Amino acid sequence: MKTVFYTFILMVGILSCRSVDKMVEKGEYDKAFDYALSKLQGEKNKKTEYVKAIEKAYFKLNGASLHEIDKLNPLLKPENWHKALNIYKSLEARQERLEPLLPLVSEDKYKATFDLRNYSEEIKNAEENTCLYYYNNAKSLLSKSERTGNKAFARDAYDEFLKIEPFRINYKDAENLKENALVMGANHIQIDIFNNLSDFHSSTIEQLLLSIPVSRLNDRWHYYYLKSETRGNIDYFIVMELNDIYFTPERERQNNYIESKEILVKKDKVKEKRDSGEVWVEKEVYEKVKADISEIFREKESELHGKISVVNARTKENIKTIPVNVFNNFKGYGCKFIGDERALTAESKKKLDGYCESFPSDFDMADELAVAFRKVLLDEIGKITYQ
Repeated sequence: MKTVFYTFILMVGILSCRSVDKMVEKGEYDKAFDYALSKLQGEKNKKTEYVKAIEKAYFKLNGASLHEIDKLNPLLKPENWHKALNIYKSLEARQERLEPLLPLVSEDKYKATFDLRNYSEEIKNAEENTCLYYYNNAKSLLSKSERTGNKAFARDAYDEFLKIEPFRINYKDAENLKENALVMGANHIQIDIFNNLSDFHSSTIEQLLLSIPVSRLNDRWHYYYLKSETRGNIDYFIVMELNDIYFTPERERQNNYIESKEILVKKDKVKEKRDSGEVWVEKEVYEKVKADISEIFREKESELHGKISVVNARTKENIKTIPVNVFNNFKGYGCKFIGDERALTAESKKKLDGYCESFPSDFDMADELAVAFRKVLLDEIGKITYQ
């Protein structure tokens, strides 16, 4: 059994060495480096195959990384400094993973050689140039925003300033310029109402619509105001236009019907004459019961029609118009009965409802229409995209 076990262990070792050699042959240097590293860590007698594999993989990986930096040529293409920085960091990380194994000598006395460097200056230089690129790009975008009035450039500049923060805190005057970008990139939107309703509920509806908690809509780039809070430099107007309101008359109808049933009330034993004589038999006694059911149906409908328009305050251009039609349909129902409950069918029992809602007033329905209109407004505001 011991012979079989040792043979098995030997075969596993041979297959493992072959697999790492295959990775190297196929150019899968990342895999080969990771695999060989895992096999060498903590091993006193290090297999030559793994030592040679990690040596070659390290050489190939580093060569490819340095060649990629040359191709990026960040000195002439400063937008590539960030990519170069990531490659320098990967070189440093690979070296740090390897260093605990050094000096790396196999069980057969094969000593691997590695090109070890201090990349701290390269990383520092790449970080500095990365920050400088983001800074210059952000300043250029801010200038475009000032020159064209396009707030999108200011928002892009803000994002560029944010990219500096992982590398440098308080880099030059980036913090102040970032705040400027916030101010320049923000849109200020005034919400107003144009009331065409001649109905006497119009003022109530208008008041409800203008009670919108607009400050909850604010985010980094959008600030909303009601007309009563008017301030300068409004970029867009959102106008709620109310055009028509309608209430139907109150409608009530009643439906009456009767349900009846024969109910077994008792069983009696009585004598009956048969050919063979008198016999006792069981007789069922039924009673007919009934119930008068009365249903009440109440209906009333209301509608409010209008639209929401988004207007560029500077050019007066209509950016978007959204029709808004909201409805409020009241339905009241009551059902009761007089008579014997045992006569009711299962369906009628489900209908029973002794309370029938009263008709809502026009004022109440107008309030509900205003709330529904306001909900549409808030939903649509979330979908609007500005310059």
